[in-house]
Amino acid sequence: MKQVLIPIFIALAVSGCDANKLDLSNLNPEQQEQLGQIASDYLVQHPEFLLKASEKLNQQKQAAIDKQSVEAAKVMAKQLTQDVKTPFIGPKDAQVSVIEFFDYQCVFCSKIAPEVKQLVEDNADVKFVFKETPIFSRRWESSGYAAQMGQWIFEQKGSKAYAIFHDNLFATGKNEGKLTQKDINTQAEKAGVVVADFRLNEQGTDSIKANFQLFSRLGFQGTPALIVMPSVNPTIENIKIIKGFDPEGLKAAIEEVKNKIS
Repeated sequence: MKQVLIPIFIALAVSGCDANKLDLSNLNPEQQEQLGQIASDYLVQHPEFLLKASEKLNQQKQAAIDKQSVEAAKVMAKQLTQDVKTPFIGPKDAQVSVIEFFDYQCVFCSKIAPEVKQLVEDNADVKFVFKETPIFSRRWESSGYAAQMGQWIFEQKGSKAYAIFHDNLFATGKNEGKLTQKDINTQAEKAGVVVADFRLNEQGTDSIKANFQLFSRLGFQGTPALIVMPSVNPTIENIKIIKGFDPEGLKAAIEEVKNKIS
């Protein structure tokens, strides 16, 4: 048995455990079967290697998805940064844009909201674009209602009123189905609109539908999902994707994109 295994271990040693370099063609069927059994037994006894392999595979898959998202963002740059129907805060002609896809009932959107608000205050030269994407609207009616209200407030009163509504609604701390229509109406009134005048309109509905289409084409599957990119003529190298709650990553991405176009 040991004599049979010696060539196997020599092959492994020479290859440096690199599967691409290990040539099993020199092993006879019996040796290959024994090698497979040894590897199987070892992995059963040391499952941490399977976990590491799984983590590595997931990282590779995520990197591929992120690459596709960046490429899609480059193609759809105008829809992301220049859509006049989309609520935004900051200079209309800013060189750098931060685009956020979010849902008012998303707990992580709620968690990152004060971080984004602070970044808005700290980066007066950046345009923050808010893509209303109520992914939980089928589960919680308030998700869709809040998105429609936000879109309407921007249409009626512009960026300042929208910022008040947006920030105050998240500041209620009510998410995952806890937000009520009364909560939304209260914050809308504070933003300066007459809620009694609110009607679902085709423009707002079309804008939200367009946001969902962008969300899908970018390969996003959850909120919050953010993109940091030059507002005009972005390249693959200066588009950054941030998924989930990652305020430090978002802050670093803004600085990086700023530096690359300065």
